[in-house]
Amino acid sequence: MKVSSKPTLETYRYNPEYLVYASKRFRRSDITDLIHAELALRELSQCEETLLHRVQALQKATAIESDRTQLENAKQQLEEAQAHFPRMEHALYRAETMLCPLLKKAYDSLRRDAKWFMREEMVQDCSEQGGCCSRECGCCSQRHLSKRKKGRGHCTVECWCCIGFRGFELPEEEKQEVRNDFKRRIELPGSAYFEKLGIWLFHPLKVRRLSNIKSRWQQTF
Repeated sequence: MKVSSKPTLETYRYNPEYLVYASKRFRRSDITDLIHAELALRELSQCEETLLHRVQALQKATAIESDRTQLENAKQQLEEAQAHFPRMEHALYRAETMLCPLLKKAYDSLRRDAKWFMREEMVQDCSEQGGCCSRECGCCSQRHLSKRKKGRGHCTVECWCCIGFRGFELPEEEKQEVRNDFKRRIELPGSAYFEKLGIWLFHPLKVRRLSNIKSRWQQTF
């Protein structure tokens, strides 16, 4: 049986400020705003996870040592991070509501699968950036189990496992350099990376036959 081709997300040839999906034209900024909001919330979720691990480790340490200064500082940082969630979640909600109905339908349909972000292309991208998918820790494949339904996905500069593997946390200025580089890559006119992200965020997951070789993340995790 012939399989119908899926619509693609492409730059509008007459104006790079617009994109085309299934013959419908819409603003490129609607997608970039969504990508930024999703990344910010994902980063915040991983920051919360890192701080939770830090607090737990310091609680064990203070059971032996009397100085609670580091523990209290970590608790304060955790509270401050958690206080940002309502604003970040609203920013993502706002970006989602700006999608045209056709894109919103594709976006929602893909996310009915809690592990949608474990698609092969996104696993490879995480691996190439040195994230958890480049190791056998299995962190990314377990993030769909997070109590927070938004902000799930692959590693950011705040990933606690990556920090542990690296042996240190990046200074804030280096974290900002990573964020700025990502921003440039998706906002550059004609960016191939931006178009790949568009495919990953909206296109349906590939349906594989049972006889097919398992995907890399299935083999790993």
